[in-house]
Amino acid sequence: MEKTDKISIATGRNQWFILAIIICTIIPVAIDATILHVAIPTLTLSLGASGNEVLWIIDVYPLIMAGLLLPMGVLGDKIGHKKLLLFGITIFGLASFLAGVSSTPTFLILSRGFLALGGAMIMPVTLAIISQTFTDDVKRGTALGIWAAIGTAGAAVGPVIGGIIVENYWWGAVFLINIPLILIVIPLIWIGIPKGISNPNKLWVLKDAALVLIGVILFVYSIKTVFKEGHPLWISIVIGIVGFIFLRLFFKKQKISSSPMIDMELLQDRRILLGMLLCFVPMSVIVGFEFLLAQELQFVHKLSPINAGLFMLPFVASSAIAGPITGAIMQRIGFRNVIITVLSLSSLSFFMLSRLNFSSLTGSLLFWLITLGFSLGMVLVAATTAIMSAAPLDKAGMAGSMESISYELGTGLGITFFGIILSQIFIKKFVISEELLIELPKQVNNSIGDAMIVANEIGGEKAEIIKKAAMTAFQDAHNIVLILAGSVLAILTLILVFILPKEKK
Repeated sequence: MEKTDKISIATGRNQWFILAIIICTIIPVAIDATILHVAIPTLTLSLGASGNEVLWIIDVYPLIMAGLLLPMGVLGDKIGHKKLLLFGITIFGLASFLAGVSSTPTFLILSRGFLALGGAMIMPVTLAIISQTFTDDVKRGTALGIWAAIGTAGAAVGPVIGGIIVENYWWGAVFLINIPLILIVIPLIWIGIPKGISNPNKLWVLKDAALVLIGVILFVYSIKTVFKEGHPLWISIVIGIVGFIFLRLFFKKQKISSSPMIDMELLQDRRILLGMLLCFVPMSVIVGFEFLLAQELQFVHKLSPINAGLFMLPFVASSAIAGPITGAIMQRIGFRNVIITVLSLSSLSFFMLSRLNFSSLTGSLLFWLITLGFSLGMVLVAATTAIMSAAPLDKAGMAGSMESISYELGTGLGITFFGIILSQIFIKKFVISEELLIELPKQVNNSIGDAMIVANEIGGEKAEIIKKAAMTAFQDAHNIVLILAGSVLAILTLILVFILPKEKK
């Protein structure tokens, strides 16, 4: 039976005050998604992290979040979104401290996993609180647009803040800046957020939650390692099969359960499935592109961390600007026309960017970066609105989880795929003499980060040869990866042209 408190459904000015608190809550989570990108080169050299460790430092956060989001969204529907939000923001603050004082790659990876636990509690319940607070469709659309815009804006300023911090302090401070805001937000949540709609009778089984978490991590780990040089292919395949079995067991149990953790009707709603796809694919290319760009600007073009962050700002800022206006545009021309138009623009942007030099921010480069960010930002907001508008209020936490899972899987797999493709092309394009290659550590040609670490260790003329070869290889890989990203978006656009029904005026 559902329970609410006296102010579970807020009205008037209370609604916007609640939204303001929610926005303050998601800012550190949003910033944390990108703030580390600019710090990667400095972190790599400071901790002596290998290319694979760097990928895990970045990936462990979205991948564990993806595994925990669904169980946490359902748990919020059961115990109350306010209570889970307080737990989540507290854990996020503690994990930020642990990540900031990490002294080894392994400790940082574990700390980032702990951050993911807090983030998984925060993201779905913030969407659920918005859906339950704003019962009017127009206001809810505006609120969701602001939520998405602020989330993207947090990601936009992340690289700039990260650049300023790394240049003036040390890389660990990129995590510690979360703590002051979290200390302010906790009492605001306590006094300003109502308990909302909850259902204590909703079933939440720890064993089922573990099936999802283990299944997602194993399945994605197999994808990460299947192309890794020196890693046995059969191990990757076996791990992937085991992960798939765990996920299959979870969904099989849900179908026969009298009180399932996940409502299968939501998964059968075409609007929700389409929204999840349109969250996953664009998010994959956004974070993959940022991962590539941050390394090229600093390793190849020798930009400082803060200048690299400023260079990336037009791309991520334009995606944030797209949020609040997406709803109004959809009202005028329809969901189908918006999605097809902006996906086409984003695909074209990648093709044009693959032809440009990133050594300086020229007018044409600025134009296509802004176009790419704006078009992808509109796709993400339209997808979020489609998912949350299709879900009943008492299942808002579950729907928020499904939306967030798409985001986080896109984030984790985007970096994984971009990292794998970059690595494979980099290995083939990295050319130095056989005599020198025999003298160097085996990992020298795994990634540009590994090459720079080796070069810094040996020094002298040989170091300059390694750095020059690495820069050339990375730029060649950059062009190919951007063409592949544009091709993926073009294929998705073409599919949607045929499967999306035309909308009536």
